[in-house]
Amino acid sequence: MGQESDKALIEAALSNLLDPIAAMLLRNGVTFQEFTALAKCTYVAVAQRDFGVRGRPTNTAKVSALTGIDRKEVKRLKDLLAQGARVAEAREGQDKMSRVVRGWYEDPEFLDEQGHPAYLSLEVSALSFKELARRYSGGLPFNVVLKELIRAGNVVELGDGLLRVLKPFYTPPGSDPQAMLRAGTVINELANTLLHNLYLTHESPKKTVRFERRASSNHIPAKDAQAFKDFLDHEGQAFLERVAQWIVAHQVDPQVEPSLALKNRIETVRLGVGVYGIESPHEGK
Repeated sequence: MGQESDKALIEAALSNLLDPIAAMLLRNGVTFQEFTALAKCTYVAVAQRDFGVRGRPTNTAKVSALTGIDRKEVKRLKDLLAQGARVAEAREGQDKMSRVVRGWYEDPEFLDEQGHPAYLSLEVSALSFKELARRYSGGLPFNVVLKELIRAGNVVELGDGLLRVLKPFYTPPGSDPQAMLRAGTVINELANTLLHNLYLTHESPKKTVRFERRASSNHIPAKDAQAFKDFLDHEGQAFLERVAQWIVAHQVDPQVEPSLALKNRIETVRLGVGVYGIESPHEGK
């Protein structure tokens, strides 16, 4: 009876997890058949990566046993897993856009006398967008960076040929593949933190629990919802700006100093934090 109860709880948790994912997939024209094909490939990828012996990839027989997928299909799916590299490259592209925007807000060479982001020209000069993109985009063509930042609402072209930055954080516009990729990345990183805290810290004494907290209530008057959003916009933005300052102060940027990490044998990791609002109708009385 206990195992059946545990399985029911796991299925309920899975339903909660899949609900918003299914809604996003349907809005982007992804069919159930396409989802199941990708899910099967992901099952193989995770089984191969996480269940090997002494850090080695899991062999085909064990992957088949873990996933319930026959060996022939497992071998076929392994050939498709190189697609994951393209996803990583796309996420890196988003990180590059964020670095350009942060550089505009934080690099003293691109600030005005009051310490605000300066208006930049496209011409070759000390305060040019070309120089900003060269310094922070990781090799992306400056016109590609400019087009994307204008599309995302970060940058506006002024009538006198200057460029003005409007907001300090890059977020891809909605209803397009880039926005969907970002949503998938956010869900992935949150879910990986939960996976780490639930299971991985118990499997290895060297792993420490990652920060994951919530503050919520089911009994807030609906009329106060907008006031809470305004409060979160202000306080959350201020917190993220402090986090960004810490990251900039500690990061090693291989685009600025390509040989530094290699010369000093510096091992790097991806670090960061996400802040998200919670809002849903409370049906309980």
